[in-house]
Amino acid sequence: MEVKNQLKLVPQLLLTPQLKLLLKVLPMNTLELQEYLLEEVNSNPFLEVEFKDLPLEPRRKQTRSSDEVHLNEEVDWDYGYTRYHFGEEEPEEEVNLLERTVKAEESLADYLLWQLNLKDVSELDKRIAQYIIGNLDDRGYLMVSPEDISKDTGLPVERIEKVRNIIKFLDPVGVASLNLRECLLAQLESLGFKEDSLPYRIVKEYLEEIPKGVEALSQHLKSSPEEVEEALSVIKSLEPYPARNFRSVNHLSVVPDLRFYEEDGEWKVEVLKENQFELRLNSYYTQLLKRRLKGVPKQTQEYLREKMRMAETLLKALDYRYTTLYRIGKAILDHQKEFFEKGPKYLKPLTLRMLAEETNLHESTVSRVVSQKYVDTPLGILPLKYFLSWGYVKSSGEGVSSKAIMNYLKELIEKEDKSKPLSDAELAKELQKRLGVKIARRTVTKYREMLNIPSIRERKKK
Repeated sequence: MEVKNQLKLVPQLLLTPQLKLLLKVLPMNTLELQEYLLEEVNSNPFLEVEFKDLPLEPRRKQTRSSDEVHLNEEVDWDYGYTRYHFGEEEPEEEVNLLERTVKAEESLADYLLWQLNLKDVSELDKRIAQYIIGNLDDRGYLMVSPEDISKDTGLPVERIEKVRNIIKFLDPVGVASLNLRECLLAQLESLGFKEDSLPYRIVKEYLEEIPKGVEALSQHLKSSPEEVEEALSVIKSLEPYPARNFRSVNHLSVVPDLRFYEEDGEWKVEVLKENQFELRLNSYYTQLLKRRLKGVPKQTQEYLREKMRMAETLLKALDYRYTTLYRIGKAILDHQKEFFEKGPKYLKPLTLRMLAEETNLHESTVSRVVSQKYVDTPLGILPLKYFLSWGYVKSSGEGVSSKAIMNYLKELIEKEDKSKPLSDAELAKELQKRLGVKIARRTVTKYREMLNIPSIRERKKK
């Protein structure tokens, strides 16, 4: 046997600091983002904020037009700092605080079921999913085994596992897992790591060995300590408890991230930010680092350079976040113009997959951006995900969303003869006449129950 050195090229996907920061910033709404930025300013000397005088009445500002949203590639050293604005100087119309308070009780279950309704799954699979989601603990793990669910429902274990696998790759990835290993493997898979990659192998085969340290893992895996360190940094960035950031709230103050408005007969999108402060690079430290630091210890120099890189990365991530927000907002507005011009009945089907294909983004990225974001429209402040729903295709080839069908259904019941209310089967026929789409009776029943409308017997009694 001959021992010799050999070069080997192995493709490997690693979470760069830029990608980690972007994944952290994308799901944040405006209020969460402002709180996070203030924390970063306190820990990074290269970042500073300039607070503006807050008005007596709350106001909303536009930071930049749609054409100005872009990704800065580098810092302009000639000016000494890069600014990131949260608001302009020009005053705008006053906004009532009550208009910014939205009743919200969205739990993890609500969020998962919303995503599931945008996928092409059967009614039976949706009921299985409801059973699974209803048995998640506070961490996001499934409290009962698939075998127990099979016994309780009388369905094959394979069917239960198929649905559970769909839920595992919704956002947050890893939810409905049975244990930590399965949760982390799902997240690695969603990030593109293959089964033969080092992070995947460590989680799958040596998860319990991680506390023993890098050297022990290096011997098991026959890899260098540096490679093991990189793999462990990826694993440490994963979320062991997918449901950690979900909690129910009764009321929350909403600051819209987008605005849809009509100007000169054309619908436009604006990315909004709150007029709180201006974030920028500290000119003193950037100029200090630009000069050669004679007599300064190397450790201090490395610390300053690292903080500078982190500050630049944060500014780029913020620009990318707002660029992505604009792209998704523009795609939604282009798709749903008739909704604003003619009313809720003209809301068209729009799923995460359709939006991802139109914006050339990954489906999980679209889900992160749409979640917990709000848009200011002529019809009021609405959740961005309001405009996403599954639907049907008319005989004419035109799509109609499930929400539009529910609006038609509500109108039919409101106008029916109170002494002779319509049955669900009769309502299905009426909807088919009006909309040209074939809807099953059980679907009408489901929509009626979602609208909290009583059955024909209860309506007739009233």
